[in-house]
Amino acid sequence: MTGALAACQFEPVVGDPGTNYDRMDEVTGRLDDDVELAVFPELCVTGYDLDVAAEYATPVPGEATDRLVALADRHDLHLVAGVPERADGGLYNSLVLVDGSGVEATYRKQFLWGDETATFDAGTEPVVAETPVGKVGMLVCYDLNFPEAALDYARRECDVLAVSAAWRTAFVDDWRLLLRERALDGTCYAVGANHVGDQRGREHAGTSLVAGPQGRVLDVADAATDGDTAVAPVTEEALRTARERNPVLETRR
Repeated sequence: MTGALAACQFEPVVGDPGTNYDRMDEVTGRLDDDVELAVFPELCVTGYDLDVAAEYATPVPGEATDRLVALADRHDLHLVAGVPERADGGLYNSLVLVDGSGVEATYRKQFLWGDETATFDAGTEPVVAETPVGKVGMLVCYDLNFPEAALDYARRECDVLAVSAAWRTAFVDDWRLLLRERALDGTCYAVGANHVGDQRGREHAGTSLVAGPQGRVLDVADAATDGDTAVAPVTEEALRTARERNPVLETRR
């Protein structure tokens, strides 16, 4: 287990995937070489607009992920990003984990928020992938509110919980609290990437952050800065210390 985590925030342009890929490339290109996993926000390829997401949705692997794979290859890291996915006659609000060789894992948002229920189908299961920073589980935005979703990953002894969101400014205190809670509950790192700026009337909170396995914020991005990042190293020692201090993995029934 080596390397660092990066929570990467930016303001996507709704309905302009080409510009959004370019912005992701720019943000990723500024990361230090020790970053092994970069996490980007929910539906960041299309922007957070449900009609637009439905219009641009593609299968995975497919057009939406090909440029993400190329980006991961160019910067020699693993990358998590939000894409709209069409599969088996359904439409999903999905996360993909990619490296330079292709798509490693796809997670579908399980708990849909508001009008999302009229657009997307709900995912049904956790998804775990092995990476250089350890075992990674994934959640999307509102999933973070449900301890049972994170508990599925704790039972699988995940080292990192990657969370992509379009979290609004009105709920920013919840965002910070829930990421810390999920890190503490699961004795894992929680890396949360959020949108910034205004998209079709939704004011997003930024404040992307990395919380450590004892529930402390290790780094946080500026609330309003487009392209800002939060970065923190992953260490086996920190995970081991947290799990000795808070042995929930052993005592949970």
